[in-house]
Amino acid sequence: MKKVIFLFAMVLAVSMAMAQNTSDTKQIGDQNQITVDQTGSGNLVGRVAGDPSGDPGNAVSSSSQTGDENKAVVTQNGTDNKAFFEQGVSYRWPGSYLPGDKNEITIGQTGTGNLAWGYSLGNGNIVSVTQAIGANTSGHWLWGDDNKATLSQTGGTGNYSYAAANSSDNTSTITQVGTNNEGLTSQGWIGYSNHDGNTATITQTGNENKVVLADGLALPGYTLDLWGYGIHQYGLENEATATQTGSSNEAGIYQYGDENFAVTSQIGDLNKSVTTQVGDGNWANPTVYGDDNIANISQTGYGNRASASILGNENTVIVNQTTYNNLSGNSIEGNLNTITTTQSGADNSTSNWLQGNSNTSTVQQSGSGNTNTNYTNQDYAWPGADDNNIFNITQSGDDNINTNLLMHGDGNTFNVTQLSNGNISLNTVAGNLNTITVTQN
Repeated sequence: MKKVIFLFAMVLAVSMAMAQNTSDTKQIGDQNQITVDQTGSGNLVGRVAGDPSGDPGNAVSSSSQTGDENKAVVTQNGTDNKAFFEQGVSYRWPGSYLPGDKNEITIGQTGTGNLAWGYSLGNGNIVSVTQAIGANTSGHWLWGDDNKATLSQTGGTGNYSYAAANSSDNTSTITQVGTNNEGLTSQGWIGYSNHDGNTATITQTGNENKVVLADGLALPGYTLDLWGYGIHQYGLENEATATQTGSSNEAGIYQYGDENFAVTSQIGDLNKSVTTQVGDGNWANPTVYGDDNIANISQTGYGNRASASILGNENTVIVNQTTYNNLSGNSIEGNLNTITTTQSGADNSTSNWLQGNSNTSTVQQSGSGNTNTNYTNQDYAWPGADDNNIFNITQSGDDNINTNLLMHGDGNTFNVTQLSNGNISLNTVAGNLNTITVTQN
């Protein structure tokens, strides 16, 4: 009898591990609920043809709900499972737009090689996808206003997550824990109206993670080269946040429009961040803690603000601002760091604060009425001086002002070049073996 029971247990275990079940359900109406629970490998929610990993458009049919206040819960335990779910009918069936409001999708997958992908069409919808162990893929498209997508991947390596939203006041949140993960979110497309006030947040913990576009991924509606940007937003008053903890991570943010806000935070070594903003009144704020990191900020428009904060050694900050009335304010604490600020246009302002040794600040301003201020630690109680720093300032245009302040330190160098008329250079330096060179033409 024991042998029979043991054999039955083995057969049951094998059948569960080899399960290839399919659930494809469609509901039309309001306040409906779908619950699917699958255990094993190779299970499917929805029906697919071809390779579904690149675009949900390859799915012939997703499980779906059409109406308002519907709920769907999908749970899959095992490997290589796939879940395609849709609320509201998407653009894949021309003329069949039946958006629904206040719907909810919850997908939970435990295992490796799983895929969860879907659409929500309407307003006030909520999507939650949770994947555990590793090598999983998740993605969701939101069409409408006031929608929320939360995608979470924990453990393992090689996870990929993508959240897209088109319209206004949507929130996309991606959280990844592990190594070699990729996160991507896009909000708004050129050619579509009403995509303002969106919020995108990507948080990664581990090493060699990327907030960048996957190789070969194209985004509909974009005419600009977005290669390498993992968060991209088109519209007004959008917010983007990328947070990475670990080493050798990469983050890219692109925003097209006015009054957008971008925050990048990286803790660790050998990280890279790129922030590009096109429009007026934008704000970029990268923060880096660690060594050998690179932060690159590019802003085109007027009234933009860039503020980089660096704590560590051998880090690099690059700021480029064009047109007028832009502000760049950066701080570096550590040794062997480099700040390069380039501003072209009128009435721009830059200030750089350095604390430490052998740092380099280079400022280039072209235009009239620009101001630049470089200063080091002003606290006499600070135990160490600021030594062997280099400040290179070039201002071309009329009525520019440059101010350098160094209250204590040795072996520092200030090179100031001002071209044209009505320029002013003010320098205050205390210490030994310091050099100040001012050229005014």
